[in-house]
Amino acid sequence: MQRLFPTFGKTPVHFSGVWKRCAKSKTGMTLIEVMLAIVILGIGAGILLVAISRCMAVATKAQHYSRAHRLLFQVEAENPITRGEIDEGTESGTFDDGYSWEREITESEDEGREGLYTIRTRITWSTRGHNAFEEVQQYLYIPLDKDELKARRGY
Repeated sequence: MQRLFPTFGKTPVHFSGVWKRCAKSKTGMTLIEVMLAIVILGIGAGILLVAISRCMAVATKAQHYSRAHRLLFQVEAENPITRGEIDEGTESGTFDDGYSWEREITESEDEGREGLYTIRTRITWSTRGHNAFEEVQQYLYIPLDKDELKARRGY
């Protein structure tokens, strides 16, 4: 009795011609399959390079803003504003690594309250020909004495 189903390790006589034809036609990949694989790999590599470069740009920008934030604290520590010495005006300075700072103190007239000062501190730097900055705006209220208030109002 002849078996119609293949058994492990044996090829049935009935299907031997079919198996040989299938084995001959699938010996390797065709040229179109190879080209398609190369195109897919190329597109994937290009997308990966663009993503890495964007990540590097964002990391560099974050590093600059983090450095500017630390320098803002350094300006506040080295040039503190005390209640008795507040004067309207501008002061500035530079750091050794290409960063500079500027502080502008103005008396705020928008609020209608005398003794309210606006303090703007700005850290600036330049990267690849583009200027960038980080700025902090603070309000400082120093209530005036009664004598100073009368003198300002003209009493």
